[in-house]
Amino acid sequence: MAAWEGLLRAGPEALSDRDALAVATLEAANRFERHKHNPSDAPEFAGLTVLPPHLRGLSHGELTQLATLPSDVRQAALEEVRRLGEGLQSPEEAEREHWRNRLEKGEGLLGLFPILRAKFFLSGEATQGAVTDAALKLAGVETVDWHSRHKVNIAGMRVEAKLAEALEISRGSLQDPPLVAEAKAAEAVFAARSTPVSVAKSATLSLFDLLDHKAKTRTIKTKTISDDRSYLQKFANFIRHSDARKVTKDDVRRWRDHLIGTGLSPKTTNDKYLSALRSVLGHGVKEFDLPTNVAAGIRDKREPDAPKGSKGYSEEDALKILAATFEGTKKEGLSLPHKRALFWVPWVLAYTGLRVSEVTQFRGIHLREERGIPFLLITPADGSTKSGKAWTVGIHEHLIDLGFLHMIRRMGEGPAFYKPYPKGTDLSKLGAKHRAKEVGTRVADWITEELGIPAPNGRPNHAWRHLFTTRSRDPRWRLDKETRDYMMGSGPVDAREDYGDWTPAVVNAEINKMPRFEVNDTGWRPE
Repeated sequence: MAAWEGLLRAGPEALSDRDALAVATLEAANRFERHKHNPSDAPEFAGLTVLPPHLRGLSHGELTQLATLPSDVRQAALEEVRRLGEGLQSPEEAEREHWRNRLEKGEGLLGLFPILRAKFFLSGEATQGAVTDAALKLAGVETVDWHSRHKVNIAGMRVEAKLAEALEISRGSLQDPPLVAEAKAAEAVFAARSTPVSVAKSATLSLFDLLDHKAKTRTIKTKTISDDRSYLQKFANFIRHSDARKVTKDDVRRWRDHLIGTGLSPKTTNDKYLSALRSVLGHGVKEFDLPTNVAAGIRDKREPDAPKGSKGYSEEDALKILAATFEGTKKEGLSLPHKRALFWVPWVLAYTGLRVSEVTQFRGIHLREERGIPFLLITPADGSTKSGKAWTVGIHEHLIDLGFLHMIRRMGEGPAFYKPYPKGTDLSKLGAKHRAKEVGTRVADWITEELGIPAPNGRPNHAWRHLFTTRSRDPRWRLDKETRDYMMGSGPVDAREDYGDWTPAVVNAEINKMPRFEVNDTGWRPE
């Protein structure tokens, strides 16, 4: 009930039947993308191929009537709806007759609206509500009216059957199922209905509208926008509205205290959650009529916890993981890109210190060579990078000996670790939806679950970045700090470090100062 009341307060949007079907289709297609390589691991979906007439939605007027009841009366009415459903299915004839009579006569609270249809509306929310939440978020639709939400619930039930069909097709075919084409049509529906954000004329000043306006007037990475939207949603859920004008300093302080209570570190609380809120409120002050940024100055000022062990893998654990790559995985039915990732991603992370997504999204077109020296061009053209910039990385001789260049060249211009997107797709705009993100998760799961090697700080892939940095400081082969930081995609400490170019000869020489990881090469490769 709290979620629905929040939708009413936030200024809900009405969706047509076509819009609702597009929302549900996008969400189902997103789940298909997550499970298509291993459909046997997907949860079972209960799709409805024929929709019973009694599941059709309430009218807007009927829903409004329910919404305008006092909260205690509304809650009592909904409780009686539940009792009605149970009573009509009671094994006792007398009980069934009692509820049939109440229904026919419209006695008590049951007379307020068409109760039988309301019962099925609530049933749809109970069975499909969580999926509808995810669908609306994925489609970028923040709030909808109750009638529209019910439409999405019902459309989702229909689409579940198509999702089940798509997964079944993927078990025995490499062709895309019809759901993929329908998802493209759904994207077109929302592209056609989108309108420019306008918050200046609104009676409310939504946190989400402020974020959208800021994104339209500044260069902000897609991932940053997506992350900030998630943090703002958590704040809106906490205070039960999203109107920036109604946010108080007390709201922000209580939220900070709540975040501390969840166990988040001071850095995460300050630099992610509170920063997202402070940023949009500041934008409201600068460009709209918001009088003050009530989040300014509110921070988690606790001292960070003392380090608990190493941030990166030990040499021993690193060698175990790298040795295990020559044995592959015990799981069956994995796609070839998935198998390649389990073998090559740990090796590339170990010898470059790159972030995992920068490796998993890499495409063959950006394997370059200059004067006989091969190097990697890490670029936002393959997917988002933390700095939003491109840079070059040397390739360690051990990677070359293992066959990394040969494998990448066999891929042509495309990716090695995920199924290519259609030609013309702007990979830099995909953000967290990029297929390469799921690849990184699979590599991490292989390390922690299948190999049973614990992840330092709970981050299996990021631990390689710490290990690379630790090894680079060894006095026997210490890497030049500026060159190392450049190759790892870190920003310069001062403007002088950003002068000039980093030639392939420089990054190649520096990366090859690092000693090899000595493991037994069995000769096995995932090809």
